[in-house]
Amino acid sequence: MAEIAISKPAVRSHRRVNFIIQGVATMKKEITKEALALKKLREIKGLDRKQAGVLLGVSFKTIEKFENGRTILTRPKITQILSGYDFSWKDLEACIDGKSEQIESRFVAKKPKVIANNHLRRSYKKIITKEVKTLTVLRQLKGLNKYQASRECGYPKCTIGHIENGRIEMSPKRIRHIVESYGFNMSDYEYHLKSERFVTEIQEECMTIIKELSEEKLKAVHPLLSTFKS
Repeated sequence: MAEIAISKPAVRSHRRVNFIIQGVATMKKEITKEALALKKLREIKGLDRKQAGVLLGVSFKTIEKFENGRTILTRPKITQILSGYDFSWKDLEACIDGKSEQIESRFVAKKPKVIANNHLRRSYKKIITKEVKTLTVLRQLKGLNKYQASRECGYPKCTIGHIENGRIEMSPKRIRHIVESYGFNMSDYEYHLKSERFVTEIQEECMTIIKELSEEKLKAVHPLLSTFKS
């Protein structure tokens, strides 16, 4: 049987067609019941996609992909989203089962202020409570930067930054989750919360004083400081 010769342009054209077909396949939406339920929870929370993105530390387009079936929603990813919205798996399952009224009946959505302009966003009043400052202290005592802390909590990388900047309202459930993710317990949290001065502030003040000491004074206080080593 004679072989059929295929010219190089024909091969390239064939490959291009295959590439286009594959691209179309990847663009195919598969909106799962979980994606629909997450969208419903976002709406119950009173958030648009941009605001949801701020909570999760992602862009509004990423939220759109979650809800439109363009991103595979793994269990860890769903857990992150639920945590960001301050809902539980039980809430998600209720939405999937068509029982979202149960959630709506106990949840009063608060519509956050929308700030479309980045310049205005930076000047927007931040509410940094003592609770938030206490969480910052615990993170610093743990030796974590904000990205590492977000990872420890199972959050997107910018979430802790948003929390410490006062851009996310903190519920007791979220506070407990962060505290325990840092390896502390609520007693540790309450201790620092009730302190007149945060230990990290005292540490910074001591370091400033030490840096300003002359060599002679530094040598004089060094023996005393050495006695406090554990």
